[in-house]
Amino acid sequence: MKKLAIILPGTGYTKDKPLLHYASKIAVKKGYDVISVDYDRFFDGVNYRSKEEMNAVAGKAFAYATEHLDELDFDEYDSVAFIEKSFGTIVGARYAAEKGLNPYQIWYTPVLEAYEYATDRVVAFMGDEDPVAAVEEARKRAEEKGIPLHVYPKANHSIETGDVLTDIDILKDVMAISDKFLD
Repeated sequence: MKKLAIILPGTGYTKDKPLLHYASKIAVKKGYDVISVDYDRFFDGVNYRSKEEMNAVAGKAFAYATEHLDELDFDEYDSVAFIEKSFGTIVGARYAAEKGLNPYQIWYTPVLEAYEYATDRVVAFMGDEDPVAAVEEARKRAEEKGIPLHVYPKANHSIETGDVLTDIDILKDVMAISDKFLD
């Protein structure tokens, strides 16, 4: 069985940070070929509070990701998974919808716009003190779409609390659920 996992990072949260690093290791353990789309350089120096700047850069990053993903022959894989963080949830969910794909999708700290493209093969994780995402709105959208959303108390946009041992426990729980979710 041939499997492919695509890592779609966030803005400033690269494939080498804990959530994506360990999720990649899980995918490899389960026999997935792992590819990372590294568009984070587009976000260097961007004012994250400027909607105009973010929209312009997000468009470039999506185009870059699309160009690289279009090079893949998804039909040669029996199973495809998108492992996404923050901005990557929009990239992956939108790309899958536009291309008629239905990969397994693991969303770490999803951006609300990603829910517009959600399918029945998504699991999501976030902290209840995430300053980027509206937690109650995310809960509502996840419930409407039937998406299991795991929310961690006192955790931020990296699903971290600042207490190392608590963060390790959270990371272990997130990875255990992610492991179980991937076929």
